[in-house]
Amino acid sequence: MAKRRMSTFERLKAGRMNRAQRRELGRRVAASDPELVIVHADAGGIDVGNESHFVAVPPDRDENPVREFGCWTRALNEIAEWLRSCRIDTVTVQATGVYWIALYDVLEQHGFRVVLVNAQHTRNVPGRKTDV
Repeated sequence: MAKRRMSTFERLKAGRMNRAQRRELGRRVAASDPELVIVHADAGGIDVGNESHFVAVPPDRDENPVREFGCWTRALNEIAEWLRSCRIDTVTVQATGVYWIALYDVLEQHGFRVVLVNAQHTRNVPGRKTDV
């Protein structure tokens, strides 16, 4: 029986990419067409912090697609209202601490599908990473 080839994601997760493979992946991601497929077109992303949350939507949904909101309850409700006005139905929340819990509850109450991801899992992805 032939051995199944690992996908790029599986190799990244296992850490078994050689230098040339990592360089090629970095070039593809940095290219204008990185060959990525949009899975959820109506999705937004939130980077959770202890003082503020950065919220991003697709660029065609708002003139300012990345906004910064506070962490108090009124601001969390403003996030939900803005996401609804941008026609977002799925939200990815990136968090490492406990600050995501209140946001998660508010977004679920507003009817969003919320996906929680760990920020530490993106450290192997090539390219610069900033909060914005």
